[in-house]
Amino acid sequence: MYNLLMNITNEMKLEIIHILKMKKFLGIEHISSINFTSQNSHTSILPNEMKSLEEYVNNCSLCTLYKSKESTFFSIGNENSDIFVIGLDYDFDDEKMFLIVKKMFENTLKININDIYMTNILKCKSKINKNNLDDEVAKCISYLEMQILILKPKMIITLGKSFEYIMKNNEKIINISGNIYNFKDIKLIPLLDPLFINQNPSYKEKMVKDLQKIKNILDTK
Repeated sequence: MYNLLMNITNEMKLEIIHILKMKKFLGIEHISSINFTSQNSHTSILPNEMKSLEEYVNNCSLCTLYKSKESTFFSIGNENSDIFVIGLDYDFDDEKMFLIVKKMFENTLKININDIYMTNILKCKSKINKNNLDDEVAKCISYLEMQILILKPKMIITLGKSFEYIMKNNEKIINISGNIYNFKDIKLIPLLDPLFINQNPSYKEKMVKDLQKIKNILDTK
């Protein structure tokens, strides 16, 4: 037993603590074993109902972001929407950001922004500014996958870098935006980062063309 404990990494210790904490949160008092053979061993205990999943996320301590988080952002918009918009760590609650996205979708897609479901891969809103968020994404992406599994959207639109993590595709977003991909039998279309477009208006025409492709797909349903 001593040798087994010595072989457990700090990361595994954190995950064990998280799993035990969240099982207690879910009202599970006894656990027979913890399996670390999968990348995200806590996925198997995630709630399959949105309200419970959101509460679970609000209490998450899996990665380092929770130590400095100001709040959590689970989602905004219509859970019954056919369109599921995913960012990496956007502050959709921020008025400026919300208006940028609102204008982008409503002007071309002609869909009320409140009728679109929007979320992030990373749920913690933190002041930490890191160039590499791979570890944090690896811990958090299972929550997004469960959101998709529960809501079953007909189309996923990724914004900016979120495409890379969801599709495990390192191609430059400028070269692939507007293309159609398959994610678990759901149409997935990557778009450029709306903040990038706002700061670089010369790419606005490219964004409009990509959005028009999406509108054409929606209009043919």
